[in-house]
Amino acid sequence: MSCALVPFGRFQDLEAARDFLCPHRRQGSAAAGRESAGKPTNWEDGGWGAWDEAELPEPEEEESTSKNQRNYWLQDCVLSLSPTNDLMVIANEQKAVFLVSKWKQSDKGKEEMQYAVGWSGCLSVEEGECVSSVLCIPLASQKRSSTGRPDWTCIVVGFTSGYVRFYTESGVLLLAQLLNEDPVLQLKCRTYEIPRHPGVTEQNEELSILYPAAIVTIDGFSLFQSLRACRNQVARAAASGNENVQPPPLAYKKWGLQDVDTIVDHASVGIMTLSPFDQMKTASNIGGYNAAIKNSPPAMSQYVTVGSNPFTGFFFALEGSSQPLLSHVALAVASKLTSALFHAARFGIPDSRRHGEKICLSPCNTLAAVTDDFGRVILLDVTRGLAIRMWKGYRDAEVGWIQTVEDLHERETEKTDYSPFGNEQCPSRVAQFLVIYAPRRGILEVWSTQQGPRVGAFNVGKHCSDKKSERAKDMHLVRKLNSLLKAKTSDLDLIEAEAKELILDIKYPATKKQALESILTSERVPLSSLTNITQTLMDNLEKQELESVDEGLLQFCANKLKLLHLYEIVSKLNSQSIQEDTVPSDNDLAKLLRLEEKDFHRLQTLLEKYKKENAQTPVQFADEKDDVLSVKMFLEYLECEKDAINVKNMEDDEYVALGSDTESWEALSLDAEYWKLLLKQLEDCLILQTLLHSKVSKKTIRVSSLQSEPLGRLSVKKLLEGGKGGIADSVAKWVFKQGFNPLVLNLAQHRNNTDNTEESEEMHPNIFLEEPEIDEDLETILELLQLAYQQFPCSLEVDVLHAHCCWEYVVQWNKDPEADVSSDEMPAPVLDTEDAWVSVEGPVSIVELALEQKRIHYPLVEHQFVLCTVLYAIMRFSLKSVKPLSLFDSKGKNAFFKDLTSIQLLPSGDMDPNVLSLRQQFLLKVVSAAVQMLCSQKAKEAAEEELFPFEKGRNWPTLAVDLAQYLQISEDVVRMHYVCELYSYGMDHLGEEAFLQVSDKEVLASQLLILAGQRLAFALLQIQTKEGMELFARLPPTLCTWLKAMDPQELQNVQVPIATTAKLVNRVIEHLPENHGQYSLALNLIEAVEAISS
Repeated sequence: MSCALVPFGRFQDLEAARDFLCPHRRQGSAAAGRESAGKPTNWEDGGWGAWDEAELPEPEEEESTSKNQRNYWLQDCVLSLSPTNDLMVIANEQKAVFLVSKWKQSDKGKEEMQYAVGWSGCLSVEEGECVSSVLCIPLASQKRSSTGRPDWTCIVVGFTSGYVRFYTESGVLLLAQLLNEDPVLQLKCRTYEIPRHPGVTEQNEELSILYPAAIVTIDGFSLFQSLRACRNQVARAAASGNENVQPPPLAYKKWGLQDVDTIVDHASVGIMTLSPFDQMKTASNIGGYNAAIKNSPPAMSQYVTVGSNPFTGFFFALEGSSQPLLSHVALAVASKLTSALFHAARFGIPDSRRHGEKICLSPCNTLAAVTDDFGRVILLDVTRGLAIRMWKGYRDAEVGWIQTVEDLHERETEKTDYSPFGNEQCPSRVAQFLVIYAPRRGILEVWSTQQGPRVGAFNVGKHCSDKKSERAKDMHLVRKLNSLLKAKTSDLDLIEAEAKELILDIKYPATKKQALESILTSERVPLSSLTNITQTLMDNLEKQELESVDEGLLQFCANKLKLLHLYEIVSKLNSQSIQEDTVPSDNDLAKLLRLEEKDFHRLQTLLEKYKKENAQTPVQFADEKDDVLSVKMFLEYLECEKDAINVKNMEDDEYVALGSDTESWEALSLDAEYWKLLLKQLEDCLILQTLLHSKVSKKTIRVSSLQSEPLGRLSVKKLLEGGKGGIADSVAKWVFKQGFNPLVLNLAQHRNNTDNTEESEEMHPNIFLEEPEIDEDLETILELLQLAYQQFPCSLEVDVLHAHCCWEYVVQWNKDPEADVSSDEMPAPVLDTEDAWVSVEGPVSIVELALEQKRIHYPLVEHQFVLCTVLYAIMRFSLKSVKPLSLFDSKGKNAFFKDLTSIQLLPSGDMDPNVLSLRQQFLLKVVSAAVQMLCSQKAKEAAEEELFPFEKGRNWPTLAVDLAQYLQISEDVVRMHYVCELYSYGMDHLGEEAFLQVSDKEVLASQLLILAGQRLAFALLQIQTKEGMELFARLPPTLCTWLKAMDPQELQNVQVPIATTAKLVNRVIEHLPENHGQYSLALNLIEAVEAISS
């Protein structure tokens, strides 16, 4: 990358300022000054003659000239430019020149900014003092009619005597203050900035003055008031003729920098507040464990210094203390007073050999860049006081920061379907970049902070003014070429001639290539000119020596010339007149494609089906108006690489290899066998592409973000490079995207083998994982799958396809644990390939990798599955006080999380009764929670929202019964509990179905008898109607006593019709033997129920 320095202003008479500030340089540089007087340093105006190597002075001559006329006097001066670019101060020793900006017309009649001398004079007052630092501070206007421009600019000057003086633009002294008896090292100002985030401490304006062993800070508001008062006094004094001006007192704070050898630069970070932990830690370090802690952390001002011992120092000045009001009378005493720093919070980065040179604080006040004498640039985290990054090889470097604010209008609209926080109105994000200028290498670099890469590099020349920079000249020529291509002129021959001249003048090959690309993409340059310019550049490269020729650029020109010649041939073919009424017949097309008539009709049918299934508009090169293909679009969609022409889609939707030739571009011959193979591959690719673009119209399904990702387009080239498993992998991705059950694949394979659709109707239910209904598009899907199975009997062998589908679901589940993952056990598949695809190359198939793996120990997998099911049940139903590992003994615990191929000692034989009791309690809790979820209307709504999409069709009670077998718990106990829970919730119709699955129906009948008694007790005793009480009085005493002992509150649903309870009692009597102890009670109960229902 290259850049150009664009001037924004020039000095009108810099020689006068130099002669005033540096009289000793006047004689040696007068001649050079007269030669350059009035000549602007502008590349466009000044021409490019100075760039030619022949006109540059010889090294010896240049060196001798530089010895006599070396003009580096500005480097000996102290400079300061106002942030508004309207005032510049240049000072040297006791003198200073104030340069004011003015808009004037140049010699060519253009308006440009020029800096002219507004004031010059001597600033020193004390004997022997010199200017050591200067700062220009623009002050805002308080008038309501202000347009935002500064009212005036104050010049702050620091002297070696310790004085700090404040001047107007006209050199009038406003205020002078001796803040310390040491020389002023540096002046810095921090401006007010609105906090970007809530909770960030507001930073006030402040002027900081650095001395060798102290920092003096002046609050911005008080300084503004003092300077305004002084300026008003000076104005009134000038109007009245009185020269005695009494300046108001200046309020400031002085902080002593202790235990530091030398300080050369500093940065004022601003006010910060300690966290409660840091506050207590600091207080304990100072006062011990008995130290008093304030309710609110104190606010402190942070300062960072660079120098030596420590290399970087971090100081925290405690805020809130009273500011000393110092006047001229107390100067002698005040100069010796220093406010103690918060010693316990002071620390530094020690490095005895390293000496810091400069520090530059980031705009967000969290990072700082420091340069040292070792040629390093170190990035500091000022909050933690740590060096977090270092760049080497930057001696004498200059650093700065660039802050970029995000444009909300350019932000890509985020999808808000899956996140309630997607909002375009959120604040703009801010990115910060560190800029490093390495003068010894003549390069300007832009780096992402902390761990980011370099994002830009520009050759700006050494000392930022190297006129020999060929890269900068090349970029200037590129811009000139772009302006030429955009110019409104009808003389195309002139454009061609100038373009040739410009592209030949460019030095660097990369820039030549960039310029040629700009020409080739221009729509105004005709084909003949494009060919001539490219041929001229190629001829010029071929004439050069082999060592100096860039092979990449030469090959680029050759490829573009081939494409241009091909475009010329295609244009000639298209220009031939074809009668519109001449439509080729099917027989003619079949002969042209060298196909049998039946094969042609089959291919035609496939194309029609693809056109019907694929609604997307295909890529078209032709313009809709005149049906003419432009050179720009031709070169955009075609590329030449290794003697092959390829059609490329810029969005990577399609990439089709058209062909290659080994002899010439005009002759393209393919033998019949290769042509048949190519047609077979295209036919297969078309069938597969049609299948992958088919989809089922689902009604109420919410697909995941992974399922909504589009599938890429296929091509013969992609399939050949996809390896043996590429075809199955593509179909597996489509299966996942559609959310099919593996049963769909089996159904299509079954139809393909039997050719009988009636026999496969029984396989239709639960075809989809998300929806139990059969979609109307299912038949089309099955037909396409059958056709794909016929075309790819080996690649889409059912076991191979199942293996890829399983792997695809596992991969997607790893990305999103909420994704639906189906499972199906199958034997090891046999991997084979169709004859048309035996030449495939690429990655190893997942089936091949799977066959190479060790066989797993299946009992260990079952053991892990039990644990996963237990964990999921605990999470799904929010089961309390359940410890998963307590359900397993020591052998079971040790077998977890081991390699599945290893042989582990698994639990066997009798289990500890305590563990069995815990397991039974857990399974019964799962069944109860599952029935509760089934009966809850709120849970039904949640299921409709698919919070748990893989819950579809999952029967938790049945799963609990299966787990009971693994956990050595009686399955009948779980089933009986399930039946009792259903009746308890009043779901008698489901309870009757589940009743049939129980083996010990006698025990279950006795349990249901109690449940029926609870229902009857609620109907007679809880409601307490007159009829109910009369009926209760007529019941047998034994039944009355038994009903009074029943607790209806144990029922989950008491609002059950009495007729339903009658059915329950009848079922109980059917399964209770007559010799059962509760049989007579059940007979009395049925009589009572019948009496109530009648």
